[in-house]
Amino acid sequence: MRCVIISAGKIRDYDVIKKYIEPGDYIIAADGGFRHLEPLAVRADCLLGDFDSLGYVPDSAAEVYPSRKDDTDTMLAVKHGLQRGMNSFVILGGLGGRLDHTFANISSLEYLRAHGAHGILADESTVVRVFGVGDEIKPSPDSIEGGYFSVFPFGCQYALVSMSGVEYPTVRQKIDSFFPLGVSNHITDRENFSMTIHEGKTVIVECKER
Repeated sequence: MRCVIISAGKIRDYDVIKKYIEPGDYIIAADGGFRHLEPLAVRADCLLGDFDSLGYVPDSAAEVYPSRKDDTDTMLAVKHGLQRGMNSFVILGGLGGRLDHTFANISSLEYLRAHGAHGILADESTVVRVFGVGDEIKPSPDSIEGGYFSVFPFGCQYALVSMSGVEYPTVRQKIDSFFPLGVSNHITDRENFSMTIHEGKTVIVECKER
């Protein structure tokens, strides 16, 4: 079963975001993510957080935490999903707001990976994923030729990456943390797209052209 976490960040187009929610998903609303439930026309299986963003504690809240805590509300939702045996996660409302929260949400993807699960951060135009050595890497289902993607080292000094089926192919290319060499590549041949991480870990950001 997939776990969909709805966080408190901005959602600009609910009709676009709805495509990431499927029948049977286990839905967690984290704090202010509660506001997004009605526009998305979904009900949460679990509502949790410290509710400082929302400003009040809904009667339906399942887990209420103090505001002074180590975990963000999204991370609390990640841990809750893992405890329920989920291994596939989609985080919505986690991009495009405060940069520190966005970075924390990207870190939560690595936390999922470290615990045997995988996840994505998604909004109307962007999908963010974390990959490491041995992971199978494919374009996200809604990526298109002509859209662009960027590859950055994550949690390491550099990553060693090979790519084909793209505008800028590489063979064991070293991508350092101090130079954004992996920014703005394009898929040119989706059927023959290939990416391998030989060393390190990466954040891959896929964006639609605007």
